[in-house]
Amino acid sequence: MNEIQAVKTAKIEEVKKNSKKGFTLVELVVVIAILAILAAIAIPVVSSTIQSSQRSSALSNAQTLELALKEAHAQIVAKDYTVYSTNKDNTTVADVVKAKAITVPNTVKIGSDTYTLNWCQADSKCYYVNGTDNLDSSVTLTGKTLKALDASATATSPEKVMSLFNK
Repeated sequence: MNEIQAVKTAKIEEVKKNSKKGFTLVELVVVIAILAILAAIAIPVVSSTIQSSQRSSALSNAQTLELALKEAHAQIVAKDYTVYSTNKDNTTVADVVKAKAITVPNTVKIGSDTYTLNWCQADSKCYYVNGTDNLDSSVTLTGKTLKALDASATATSPEKVMSLFNK
């Protein structure tokens, strides 16, 4: 009986040695199909997340510039010309950007759309606008109140802070 048991054990060990370890073609195809499905789901989600992040960043930049311009306007109205310039008529958007050391791009590209920075005189706010499409979709703008605003302009920029707030 021991001989029979030894022969069975030897055959089992021989089969284990001779058997190849690896994946079958069917297993490989199933794994590739699962990965393709996961990629098809993940790519649009990642793309949407990137666009949402770019949109949030642009809106934050516009709000930063808006607050800096409102602060400059308040200081000019209070006749404090020391921060931005010596004369209220000469304080430009570029002076405010330089004094506050902020970087706000004049245009941003989100997806295939390019948005341009604009000042809305009606509500004294900065917006990124693409034709009639506003990046801040919660606000409806009227076209006549918008003024192109070049936040990255040099000191010769014609946009004077007081003229932005004059209604």
